[in-house]
Amino acid sequence: MVSLIGLATSRKSVTMSSDEEVASICPSCNKGKLRIQSMLYSVPFFNELAMFNIECPECGFRHSDVFSAEQRKPSRFTMHIDDVSLLNVRVVRSGSGTYRFPEWGIDVEPGPTAESFITNIEGVLYRVRLVVETARNFADLDSEKQRATEILEQMQDALTGEFPFTLVMEDPAGVSGILPDDMTLVKYEELSRKEASTLKGAPFWVDTLREDYSERKG
Repeated sequence: MVSLIGLATSRKSVTMSSDEEVASICPSCNKGKLRIQSMLYSVPFFNELAMFNIECPECGFRHSDVFSAEQRKPSRFTMHIDDVSLLNVRVVRSGSGTYRFPEWGIDVEPGPTAESFITNIEGVLYRVRLVVETARNFADLDSEKQRATEILEQMQDALTGEFPFTLVMEDPAGVSGILPDDMTLVKYEELSRKEASTLKGAPFWVDTLREDYSERKG
């Protein structure tokens, strides 16, 4: 499901919800017709985002996505976090979003099961910390374990505002972003076609569902 970790959902923010069956066939079993629960959510900068929970009644396949019915340009958001209060800044990640932590050399790219979420920077840190902990547990070399331990210690300091770091969010569909109340705190860039082509996008079947949604709601 679309995760809302670290972010309270206001009733006033939800503008419409629906539950419907679509013609798209499940990419997992190639038999069942996908059922989609969607909710329009009011988000600053993006106006409205559609949040999907997708399920196949035949095999139980599940997926989630965040999508804008508006045509958006490929984008990059960059924010330097040097104060603990900035950990509350809202973050949107769609199924085609890549997020990066340059100080730690961490890039999280989308894949077939990429999770979409609306959370805050603190929530993103907790997600990545779990990934680093898992990598440390399975590391073969002592140097890899030591580096992972160093990163985890720095992340813990970051959660208390004692270690400044940078978060970058990129999306060829332009749906992911970092959204502080004061947008002067974040650097927003529209990516060129060449830059966008280097990013991994959502799986093909997700793109098809997005196009179908835009046509039905347009």
